[in-house]
Amino acid sequence: MTQAISAIRKEHQNMTRLLDLLDQQIDLIENAVRPDYELIKEIVDYFLTYPDLYHHPKEDLIFRKIKRRAPELAANLFDLEAEHENVSQRLHTFTKALVNVMLEVEISRDSLVSMAREFIDGERKHMTDEEEHFFPLALNTLIDDDWTDINAAIEGFSDPLDAEPSLRFKSLDVHLRP
Repeated sequence: MTQAISAIRKEHQNMTRLLDLLDQQIDLIENAVRPDYELIKEIVDYFLTYPDLYHHPKEDLIFRKIKRRAPELAANLFDLEAEHENVSQRLHTFTKALVNVMLEVEISRDSLVSMAREFIDGERKHMTDEEEHFFPLALNTLIDDDWTDINAAIEGFSDPLDAEPSLRFKSLDVHLRP
C-alpha cells in the first residue's frame, strides 16, 4: 500500500469516529435532549476545514492521475470530484441549519436532524465507495512514479487529529482518545 492511501485511510478512520460522535449528538436532538452544541460545532468546523480543504483535494489528485493513466477505467468509476462537491454541499446545508439553531433562529428539530443525517449518511457512503472502488482502482492502476509524485505533493497536508492535534481541534482530541 502506498503512503498516500495509508494516510487517506487513517483520515477516513478519524472522520468515521467524528461522525459517530456527531451521530450520538443528533440522537439527543432527535429525542428532545439538549446536545453538546460546542462539540457539534467543533466537529463541523473540522469537516469544513480539513476534509473539505485538504483531504478531498488529495483524493482528487489521485483521481486525476488515474484519468490520465487509464481514462477508460476512470470513466467507469463514479465522478469523484463531483461527489466531493456533493459532500461539501450537504455539509454546508447542515452547517447553515446548525448556525441558525445556535443563533436561536426558528428551525424545526426534524429539519435539523434530517440535514444532519443526510450529511452523516452521505459522508459514510462516500467513504465506503472510495474504500471499495476508488482505492483498489488507484492501487492497481497507478505506477511507482505516480505515487512518488502524489506523495511529494501531499506531504505537508496531515490530519490535525493525528499525533499531536492542533490547538484548534484539541477539544475533539479529548473525545477521540481512549
